[in-house]
Amino acid sequence: MRAVAIAVVLAGCHAAAPRASRGELTEVTLYRDAALVRGRVDAELPAGATSIAIAVPADALELGVVDRGGLEIVGVHVPLAKLAVGSASTDDDDDAGSDAAAYQPPSKASIDVVVPHAGHYSIAVAYITHRLTWTAAYTMTTTRARDHASLHGSLAVTNGTGLALPRVALRLVDAPLAGWRAHERETLAARLIGDVASTTPIASPRALGEIALEPGETNVELAGISRPRTMRSVLVYDPIGNAHDNLGAVPVRDPNLGVVPAAPTRVSESFEIVRDPDATAGLPAGVVKLYEADASGALTLLGEARLFDDATRVAPVDTIPVGTAVGVTAHRERRELTVDDDDQRHRITEEFVITVDNARDRPVDVLVREHLYRGQTWLIAYESTHHPAKEGAQQIALRTDVPAKAKTEVTYVVVYSWKP
Repeated sequence: MRAVAIAVVLAGCHAAAPRASRGELTEVTLYRDAALVRGRVDAELPAGATSIAIAVPADALELGVVDRGGLEIVGVHVPLAKLAVGSASTDDDDDAGSDAAAYQPPSKASIDVVVPHAGHYSIAVAYITHRLTWTAAYTMTTTRARDHASLHGSLAVTNGTGLALPRVALRLVDAPLAGWRAHERETLAARLIGDVASTTPIASPRALGEIALEPGETNVELAGISRPRTMRSVLVYDPIGNAHDNLGAVPVRDPNLGVVPAAPTRVSESFEIVRDPDATAGLPAGVVKLYEADASGALTLLGEARLFDDATRVAPVDTIPVGTAVGVTAHRERRELTVDDDDQRHRITEEFVITVDNARDRPVDVLVREHLYRGQTWLIAYESTHHPAKEGAQQIALRTDVPAKAKTEVTYVVVYSWKP
């Protein structure tokens, strides 16, 4: 694996210029907020103590040698990252993104080594950079029958490291790097000592094949996802969204959360597309546009949504709104909020009733999507539909059939518990 250009720095002697094989692969794993790069550096080295100079991105972090290749590693030195003009020095995502987008030339790191005897050596190094960023986008196409849809997607990868990576084995994990590492530790603890792991899995790694990442933007096709999937019309009531989601274990107590202001009554005409779990495992979150193709192949935009967000990671279906459901409205009411701070137990209990009013002359099928936004330690103690579907860490789907010219109520009780 060749990750970086190198030079050998020697004091008082001479060495042949290093050569790195362009046939070797660089391994790059893209995370939501960073990238892990692992590559191989080759050089002809004299016996004794010397240093290998390596070109790395200006923001390279945690540079380390992961395969010593027969050398004794004495030290690793990385220059302090310099902020790009106009960037900020905070850790906020927006600031990190603007810093990643601003170009800076590579820096020179060095690795102090002791060489047992003169010859050719190859070591593997790894580092973290914020200058390999990505966005995902999708399209779905259907016909006038609107009974099946095909998914297509691509990843736009921006290489702002200043380094050309001609052969890359690319992998994607749609999760923050720190969150993924915590998940790996949690999974290991669950396997070794029987500790409790999260019931909602974090994003799966997805291999994207071998590509060239030259400086600038490269489009990568998300292959193997276009097999037609069943699609049907459905009404969706999703008045809250995931903007209030608290990712912590201790629930938010604010009595106004999710009920002030009152939830809107709009129900959406939507299409529901069955998800293919094998084909879509590990796909990154992104915007999707749904098109209808006529007999000539001309496309008409029907609707737009997001796919594969954390909130819908384990959902069996995807839904795309295409308009307002005329003649169907819904009302969301909280009937109970109880906070129990007993010494032996800590819990919050909420009861909600969603009333769907169908003024149409025919029955309708409605998916009620609720967000358990107070915290992630929740349990549904009761729900009236008897077949809820968990869609993500804090999202459930409740389905109900509403007769013509009638109203139907959907009731559920959620209990949040935590340790003091």
